Amino acid sequence: MDRIVSLYWDNIDRKTVDAQRNVFAHFGLVIDQRERTGLDHGDFLDAYMAEIGEDDVALLVDIDCFPLNREIVDRAFAAARAGRLFGCAQSTNHIDPDRVFVAPMFMAISRRTWDALGRPSFRPDPTHDVAQRLNAIAEAAGVGVERLDPWGCIVPKWRLADIALYGIGTFYRGGVFHLFESRWTPFSYILFDVAEAVLNDRPIDYLELMRKALPRRGNPRWARRFTRWRKAIWLRRLRKRLGWA
Repeated sequence: MDRIVSLYWDNIDRKTVDAQRNVFAHFGLVIDQRERTGLDHGDFLDAYMAEIGEDDVALLVDIDCFPLNREIVDRAFAAARAGRLFGCAQSTNHIDPDRVFVAPMFMAISRRTWDALGRPSFRPDPTHDVAQRLNAIAEAAGVGVERLDPWGCIVPKWRLADIALYGIGTFYRGGVFHLFESRWTPFSYILFDVAEAVLNDRPIDYLELMRKALPRRGNPRWARRFTRWRKAIWLRRLRKRLGWA
């Protein structure tokens, strides 16, 4: 069975929960949204994977993330059923921004694959974010890993190695949207506007989303962050050319 699940706490705006459920329903999909206030994300995912059937495939989704088309969900389930790990790319900047992995903001994995890998925990630790160790174990075991990289975002905050910037309101190739930081961001309107466009089968107005963000992001920190990212990419490419990498 194909299953879709998301975890949320009681500090999440109910409009966010409703928007995610409505988008999945718009594509003919049912998502199991579980309110488990105080429960660690990794512990929740460990318990969920142990709960589902041995022939099941799980699409693990953050509460502020949803698909922009039905095809990307079908593609995720097909990849997982074929024994691969599939989902959106992330790097954890406070640990190592150059270590890219498939994060459970939008991750498909089968119970059989998880069992075959020895049921690795999704829990984070000082050197790994949620599900990052699982990615490393899967790659070491020769399991195929398919990543969807971001193609753009409304408010850039972090670097994904030398691939791209991502941040608040990130759009992933193939058709996935993730707000990020939904518990405290002043940019919640991005999720609501994107969901409304999807539900009305209307093109997303990216320029309008960015225009509305400008008054909130008029801070020199963003320019400094972008400059640091560009310098990091330049230095990394230079090291590769000189054989220092």
